[in-house]
Amino acid sequence: MRRSWLASIFAATALVVLAPGLAWAFGEDAASCSRSNANPPADQPIGANEGSFTAGGLGLSFAPCQFVLDFASDRIDAEGYSAGQDSSTGTPNSSPIEEEHERPKVNPLTGLAVASQGNYTPLTLDERWKLYLKMTYASAGPYLSPVVNSLLLDQANGTPRQWGGGWAGFGRRLASRAGNAVLQGTFQAPLAAILHEDVRYIPTSQHSFQRRALHAILYSFLTYNDKGHPTLNIANLTAFYASTAVTTSWLPGIGNAAKYTFSNASEQIALSFPLNVVQEFWPEIRHYIFRRH
Repeated sequence: MRRSWLASIFAATALVVLAPGLAWAFGEDAASCSRSNANPPADQPIGANEGSFTAGGLGLSFAPCQFVLDFASDRIDAEGYSAGQDSSTGTPNSSPIEEEHERPKVNPLTGLAVASQGNYTPLTLDERWKLYLKMTYASAGPYLSPVVNSLLLDQANGTPRQWGGGWAGFGRRLASRAGNAVLQGTFQAPLAAILHEDVRYIPTSQHSFQRRALHAILYSFLTYNDKGHPTLNIANLTAFYASTAVTTSWLPGIGNAAKYTFSNASEQIALSFPLNVVQEFWPEIRHYIFRRH
């Protein structure tokens, strides 16, 4: 039986790393909610601060102090602060990073485009098309991902065994993963447009390392809709499973296609965690490693 060992490792690592941050976040959010709601404005109607969490056509309402991870604060940050950056430069209401994020650019290393949380603007159809081309073909990310997946998920386990080992076997596995990556982007782009989901990564405006790392993992499953509200990233998650299901048509020795699809796609989602973490802390990485502001 093929086990989702990589997904388990990443999940366990995330719990160990983020447990202190979660405990701190719960405590601080509870305290801040108690302070903020101790004396609510007299003219404020009940439920005025309620938010909504949507997934396609479904919705879930929540009061701000009853949803401890506080996705409501992730919608629009009034200060326009971009995580890890000094907002004292640039325009009064936005930092240089946010101004850069306003344009649909793609990080050449991660292959991810970024949207500003503090000044969120939904994608146009033209921008979606351009991002599909850049994120699927015209950056290093789409080519690095198949290399990592083929090494960690396939070559290390010798699967499929019919392809053998060595460079010949790795070449076949790499070609298969490259096809999977193209399929994934091709499935995600139109479905995201239909569901009004953003294909970009939205960094948080929080300062805490734990909260930013947690945010990066959460946004492997979440994104924004056209109204700037957090929503389940149905298009992205569906693309992982749909593209993997298609690859079973050319992979030899796949006994149970449904089982392989679920297991392998889940492992790919687990591998997206560190990629999002890199993107979340990219301003610091770019500054300290590449000496760029």
